[in-house]
Amino acid sequence: MLRKLFTGLFVIFVGVSGLLISPLNTSAATYSKDGKSPVATGCNKTGVVKSSKSFSVKTTSSTVSGTVYLMYNTSCKTSWSFVRLSKPLPSKHDVAGWVERNNDKKIYGCWDANGNGSIKPGQTTCYSPMVYDLSPNTSYASVDVLSGCSSSGCVYYYSGGRTRSY
Repeated sequence: MLRKLFTGLFVIFVGVSGLLISPLNTSAATYSKDGKSPVATGCNKTGVVKSSKSFSVKTTSSTVSGTVYLMYNTSCKTSWSFVRLSKPLPSKHDVAGWVERNNDKKIYGCWDANGNGSIKPGQTTCYSPMVYDLSPNTSYASVDVLSGCSSSGCVYYYSGGRTRSY
Protein backbone atom coordinates (compact mmCIF):
# COMPACT_ATOMS: atom_id res chain seq x y z
CA MET A 1 0.00 0.00 0.00
CA LEU A 2 2.78 2.44 0.93
CA ARG A 3 4.73 1.42 -2.16
CA LYS A 4 1.70 2.21 -4.39
CA LEU A 5 1.34 5.60 -2.72
CA PHE A 6 5.02 6.49 -3.32
CA THR A 7 4.83 5.21 -6.89
CA GLY A 8 1.72 7.34 -7.53
CA LEU A 9 3.33 10.44 -6.01
CA PHE A 10 6.49 9.86 -8.09
CA VAL A 11 4.46 9.61 -11.30
CA ILE A 12 2.62 12.84 -10.47
CA PHE A 13 5.93 14.59 -9.62
CA VAL A 14 7.56 13.52 -12.91
CA GLY A 15 4.49 14.58 -14.92
CA VAL A 16 4.25 18.01 -13.31
CA SER A 17 8.02 18.53 -13.57
CA GLY A 18 7.90 17.71 -17.28
CA LEU A 19 5.19 20.31 -17.83
CA LEU A 20 7.09 22.97 -15.94
CA ILE A 21 10.47 22.54 -17.59
CA SER A 22 9.49 21.67 -21.16
CA PRO A 23 9.10 24.56 -23.61
CA LEU A 24 5.46 25.14 -24.48
CA ASN A 25 5.81 26.41 -28.06
CA THR A 26 8.95 25.06 -29.67
CA SER A 27 7.43 24.56 -33.11
CA ALA A 28 6.47 28.16 -33.98
CA ALA A 29 8.84 29.39 -36.65
CA THR A 30 9.79 33.04 -36.97
CA TYR A 31 10.28 34.50 -40.42
CA SER A 32 11.48 38.04 -41.14
CA LYS A 33 8.02 39.21 -42.28
CA ASP A 34 6.14 37.68 -39.34
CA GLY A 35 4.40 40.35 -37.29
CA LYS A 36 5.17 43.17 -39.72
CA SER A 37 2.56 45.68 -40.88
CA PRO A 38 1.16 45.15 -44.39
CA VAL A 39 0.80 48.94 -44.67
CA ALA A 40 4.25 49.95 -43.39
CA THR A 41 5.94 47.37 -45.64
CA GLY A 42 3.83 48.30 -48.67
CA CYS A 43 2.65 44.69 -49.03
CA ASN A 44 -0.98 45.88 -48.89
CA LYS A 45 -0.57 47.88 -52.14
CA THR A 46 -0.49 44.75 -54.30
CA GLY A 47 -2.28 42.37 -51.92
CA VAL A 48 -4.99 40.15 -53.36
CA VAL A 49 -7.92 38.37 -51.75
CA LYS A 50 -7.23 34.62 -51.57
CA SER A 51 -10.32 33.73 -49.56
CA SER A 52 -13.21 35.55 -47.89
CA LYS A 53 -16.13 34.78 -45.61
CA SER A 54 -19.21 36.90 -45.04
CA PHE A 55 -20.60 36.90 -41.52
CA SER A 56 -23.65 38.16 -39.69
CA VAL A 57 -23.63 37.83 -35.92
CA LYS A 58 -26.71 38.58 -33.84
CA THR A 59 -25.58 39.86 -30.44
CA THR A 60 -27.75 40.68 -27.43
CA SER A 61 -28.36 44.22 -28.72
CA SER A 62 -27.54 44.37 -32.44
CA THR A 63 -26.54 42.50 -35.57
CA VAL A 64 -22.95 42.91 -36.78
CA SER A 65 -22.31 41.99 -40.43
CA GLY A 66 -19.35 42.16 -42.74
CA THR A 67 -16.64 40.17 -44.46
CA VAL A 68 -13.31 38.79 -43.29
CA TYR A 69 -10.64 38.51 -45.99
CA LEU A 70 -7.47 36.46 -46.17
CA MET A 71 -5.15 38.82 -48.03
CA TYR A 72 -1.96 37.62 -49.77
CA ASN A 73 0.95 39.35 -51.45
CA THR A 74 2.95 37.35 -54.01
CA SER A 75 6.02 39.63 -53.73
CA CYS A 76 6.14 39.67 -49.93
CA LYS A 77 4.97 36.03 -49.66
CA THR A 78 2.75 37.03 -46.75
CA SER A 79 -0.87 36.78 -45.60
CA TRP A 80 -2.91 38.94 -43.25
CA SER A 81 -6.48 39.36 -42.08
CA PHE A 82 -8.62 42.29 -43.24
CA VAL A 83 -12.14 42.84 -41.85
CA ARG A 84 -14.73 45.20 -43.35
CA LEU A 85 -18.08 45.73 -41.64
CA SER A 86 -21.19 46.54 -43.67
CA LYS A 87 -21.88 49.59 -41.44
CA PRO A 88 -20.14 51.35 -38.53
CA LEU A 89 -19.90 49.23 -35.40
CA PRO A 90 -22.54 50.04 -32.77
CA SER A 91 -21.66 51.07 -29.23
CA LYS A 92 -20.65 48.46 -26.64
CA HIS A 93 -19.14 46.20 -29.34
CA ASP A 94 -15.63 45.25 -30.48
CA VAL A 95 -14.60 43.26 -33.57
CA ALA A 96 -11.23 41.62 -34.10
CA GLY A 97 -9.80 39.91 -37.14
CA TRP A 98 -6.79 37.63 -37.01
CA VAL A 99 -4.60 35.47 -39.20
CA GLU A 100 -3.21 32.08 -38.23
CA ARG A 101 -0.49 30.10 -39.99
CA ASN A 102 -1.66 26.47 -39.98
CA ASN A 103 1.78 24.86 -39.91
CA ASP A 104 2.91 26.25 -36.56
CA LYS A 105 -0.17 28.07 -35.21
CA LYS A 106 1.50 31.52 -35.32
CA ILE A 107 -1.32 34.05 -34.77
CA TYR A 108 -1.53 37.82 -35.20
CA GLY A 109 -4.65 39.90 -34.61
CA CYS A 110 -5.72 43.42 -35.49
CA TRP A 111 -5.03 44.32 -31.84
CA ASP A 112 -1.34 43.31 -32.04
CA ALA A 113 1.52 45.74 -32.68
CA ASN A 114 1.65 46.46 -36.44
CA GLY A 115 -2.09 45.86 -36.80
CA ASN A 116 -4.36 48.91 -36.72
CA GLY A 117 -6.34 47.86 -33.62
CA SER A 118 -9.62 46.03 -33.27
CA ILE A 119 -12.73 47.68 -34.70
CA LYS A 120 -14.27 50.04 -32.14
CA PRO A 121 -17.74 51.67 -32.18
CA GLY A 122 -18.13 53.93 -35.22
CA GLN A 123 -15.37 52.20 -37.20
CA THR A 124 -15.65 49.69 -40.05
CA THR A 125 -12.25 48.08 -40.77
CA CYS A 126 -9.18 46.51 -39.25
CA TYR A 127 -6.12 44.61 -40.47
CA SER A 128 -3.72 42.28 -38.71
CA PRO A 129 0.07 42.02 -38.94
CA MET A 130 1.33 39.50 -41.49
CA VAL A 131 2.55 35.90 -41.39
CA TYR A 132 5.01 34.50 -43.92
CA ASP A 133 2.94 32.21 -46.12
CA LEU A 134 5.12 30.70 -48.84
CA SER A 135 4.56 26.98 -49.47
CA PRO A 136 4.57 24.69 -47.55
CA ASN A 137 3.03 27.25 -45.17
CA THR A 138 -0.71 27.95 -45.32
CA SER A 139 -2.90 30.29 -43.31
CA TYR A 140 -6.48 31.44 -42.77
CA ALA A 141 -8.25 34.55 -41.46
CA SER A 142 -10.94 34.68 -38.76
CA VAL A 143 -13.18 37.26 -37.14
CA ASP A 144 -14.65 37.51 -33.63
CA VAL A 145 -17.42 39.82 -32.43
CA LEU A 146 -17.60 40.93 -28.80
CA SER A 147 -20.57 42.68 -27.19
CA GLY A 148 -21.57 44.07 -23.84
CA CYS A 149 -18.26 45.95 -23.84
CA SER A 150 -17.33 48.61 -21.31
CA SER A 151 -14.08 49.96 -19.85
CA SER A 152 -13.79 46.79 -17.77
CA GLY A 153 -14.06 44.39 -20.74
CA CYS A 154 -16.65 42.59 -22.84
CA VAL A 155 -19.30 40.15 -21.66
CA TYR A 156 -20.26 38.18 -24.77
CA TYR A 157 -18.13 36.51 -27.45
CA TYR A 158 -19.29 35.35 -30.87
CA SER A 159 -17.27 33.73 -33.64
CA GLY A 160 -17.93 35.22 -37.05
CA GLY A 161 -16.21 32.33 -38.75
CA ARG A 162 -13.07 31.84 -40.82
CA THR A 163 -11.90 31.76 -44.40
CA ARG A 164 -10.56 28.76 -46.25
CA SER A 165 -6.84 28.24 -45.93
CA TYR A 166 -4.41 29.30 -48.62
